[in-house]
Amino acid sequence: MTQEQSAPPAPPQPTIEHERLKERAGVWDVDCTFFMDPTQPPMKVKGKETIEMFGQFWTTSLFKADMFGSPFQGRCTVGFDPQAGKYVSTWQDTMSPTFFHFTGQYDESGKVLEMTGEAYDCTFKQVTGYRTRDEQKSPDHFVLEMFATAPDGNEIKMFTHEYRRVR
Repeated sequence: MTQEQSAPPAPPQPTIEHERLKERAGVWDVDCTFFMDPTQPPMKVKGKETIEMFGQFWTTSLFKADMFGSPFQGRCTVGFDPQAGKYVSTWQDTMSPTFFHFTGQYDESGKVLEMTGEAYDCTFKQVTGYRTRDEQKSPDHFVLEMFATAPDGNEIKMFTHEYRRVR
């Protein structure tokens, strides 16, 4: 066999990190607490998120809730970039023109995935740093928190979402 006739390279194979993504596939009830205005009580919303495997390397999800009397939807992708050695995630929703991109890793416990990124913030009217903290409580329960860096450099909590598996 000549070099021109050599076999094609083997396709990429899922890593342990990719296999871990399968743990989140399913339908989840979500209790959302939004911290919109520090002078007001938090806003509580019920949501539902369906997370599906997209091939062997990605999850895609659709989040649905009612926000301010209107339907709200968000889409998320999560994967693992083996070249960078980091998880990667994107988010877009029906109430914001901002596209979010995050990267991060699990902590030493293997239960907390912390991700960071930057995106334009419509409230601050500037590019802002964001951080998410996703803690696995059990196979059927996890908590996702999101924080933004205010113009004064202080981090503020935007929301807490508590997920419980439906199926």
